[in-house]
Amino acid sequence: MCETPAGCLVDEVPERVDLLVHLNNVAGDRRKIFVRSPVCARLRGVRRSGALIRLAGCWKTARTGSGIASRVLSGYGSCMRGFAVAGLLLAAILIAVFGAREGAGRAELVYVNSSGINTLDPAAMTWNQDLRVARNIWEGLTTYDPVTLELTAGAADWPAVSADGLTYSFRIRDRSRWSNGEKVTARDFVRGWRRAMEPGTAADYAQLLTDHVTGAVDYYEWRSEGVGFLAGLETGSDAWRVAFDEHVAERERRFAKVGFRAVDDATFEVRLNRPCSYFLELCAFPTLGPVHESIERLRLGIEGTGLTGAGLVAFDPQWTKPDYRANGYEGLVTNGAYKVVDWRFRRRLRMERNGFYRAAGAVRCGSVEMAVYRDLNAAIMAYEAGDVDFLPEMGVGYDHELARLSRTGKRNDFYCPPVFGTYYYLFNCADELVDGRVNPFVDARVRRAFVMAIDRRVLAERVVNRGEGPIDCLVPPGVIDGYVSPTGLGFDPDGARRLLEEAGYPGGAGLGPIDLLYNTGFVHGKVCDALAEMWRRELGVNVVARGKEVKTFAEDRQTRRFMIARAGWYGDYADPSTFLDIFATGNGNNDAGFSNARFDGLLERASAMTDPAERFAVLGEAERVLIVEEAAVLPLYQYTQLLAIAPGVSGIRPNARLLFLFGGVTKR
Repeated sequence: MCETPAGCLVDEVPERVDLLVHLNNVAGDRRKIFVRSPVCARLRGVRRSGALIRLAGCWKTARTGSGIASRVLSGYGSCMRGFAVAGLLLAAILIAVFGAREGAGRAELVYVNSSGINTLDPAAMTWNQDLRVARNIWEGLTTYDPVTLELTAGAADWPAVSADGLTYSFRIRDRSRWSNGEKVTARDFVRGWRRAMEPGTAADYAQLLTDHVTGAVDYYEWRSEGVGFLAGLETGSDAWRVAFDEHVAERERRFAKVGFRAVDDATFEVRLNRPCSYFLELCAFPTLGPVHESIERLRLGIEGTGLTGAGLVAFDPQWTKPDYRANGYEGLVTNGAYKVVDWRFRRRLRMERNGFYRAAGAVRCGSVEMAVYRDLNAAIMAYEAGDVDFLPEMGVGYDHELARLSRTGKRNDFYCPPVFGTYYYLFNCADELVDGRVNPFVDARVRRAFVMAIDRRVLAERVVNRGEGPIDCLVPPGVIDGYVSPTGLGFDPDGARRLLEEAGYPGGAGLGPIDLLYNTGFVHGKVCDALAEMWRRELGVNVVARGKEVKTFAEDRQTRRFMIARAGWYGDYADPSTFLDIFATGNGNNDAGFSNARFDGLLERASAMTDPAERFAVLGEAERVLIVEEAAVLPLYQYTQLLAIAPGVSGIRPNARLLFLFGGVTKR
């Protein structure tokens, strides 16, 4: 289970070599090894048939899998051949990944994103790589200090809060400006927040508003029902015209009851359903940022109504492009420390300092480029060559070796901190599978049996092997002050077999093949294989693992085309609810289809509580219902994040929240 990628083993290396890293199968059979040593000061040589070794700036060769690592090649001819091959290899990587570079030269900071940007629409984004860019180009009412990462005032001054904790009044700072120089106004926040909850532009994080702001859920549900009704009518028919006109006429009256408004250009007021201790942290989340009024030039739909025929709010999807000029549009306008100046889909994104940013003088790094490397092996090579300054992830097949180098201090530029995220699997809790078959996992006893048949320690130590801590709870420990998760279901194969028999499946008989869905890449396939083998061995069931690329995987999971599916979650704010709420009935992220009245009631009860200790106790009970009584999820381990920060780069702090704000970055 712990073998290096493609079975590539290195049995011997020179004594003075102090670093060994495997790069797997970058070009055909050629297996690459990175070794850093204080010995060599110049490029020596490369043989194509051997492994590629870098020794503190020099490249050497080694034979892999044969027990021999060659000594340093010498001689002028070898040196020149080495330069040629290494240069051709690096050029091939850069051309293949980026194509020819146009425009500006190298950015001051270059970091890697392995999958590109999915969207820059703050209402629609959910992926970490999108949020990372968003936090640098947008600024909410609150934000994080780029150096200390402490929550601080953002586009508005720190708010005045009513005595009952329900009303927040934000004064937009006079120096808060858009990247075109115009003032940021309270109406820009109304526009941004409204987009986050309107059918057509709302996405998974609409619940940040519907869960907390007065009138928001009523408006959202009314709009959604109206859209559903209009969808059943023939657009243009008399019945549709009557229904559509009535919906349009009623819409603004309904929205006036939602608890956020622009009192004037500089005052944004929010009214909450109940006190929320982490509300100001929510205000820093990109989904609750402002949107510039120029987007209205790209609104789609029936003129004068603001809606499409189906009742949806829609905009030209190109509005997030910096060079889009349709209908007099001036390109993406943002209010954060940076502005996007170039975005080549799945190739790169370049940000430059926003000269109109309210604190532009404090932004130390003038330009940042997000380089897309679909192959993280190539990204690591580029980092070692000095072409990349920051690797936010190094999820390669040999990452356990990289983590070991970090832990042992052999690479002080590698970091592997535990983060605010949990790697888990979820069970399909719906009554029926999508093909109409009875779903055995609707029975909590079956779910508990499958959880109790898994040895998390073996998975963490022998399969993943990056230093992740196995956990039996959903909320990662040690991040939220004052919260302690309940003890979950441990490894108990005898108890698991008894539960399965009680549910009517003795020895796994009658269950049929179990569909196990995962997305390819990282260690997901290895984890799936290990889970399948444990379930086969301990429960006697046949598990069929089904790997898909991330887009189709996400579609299958959202439509519940699975019995068990891989999942993971990073907390959005420092409160247990950021993990627990996703399993509430009807939550947009509840891909398990889990619905439990007691669990929902505990969440609702906690949301009305103001005493932190009492509230955490109730949330702890909700987590116990989720992971012990109902076992809707199978937590496996707390994520660690393996990353690299080049020597000479300061201002990037490895942290549990994975907040990377580039304004405080400097390079020497």
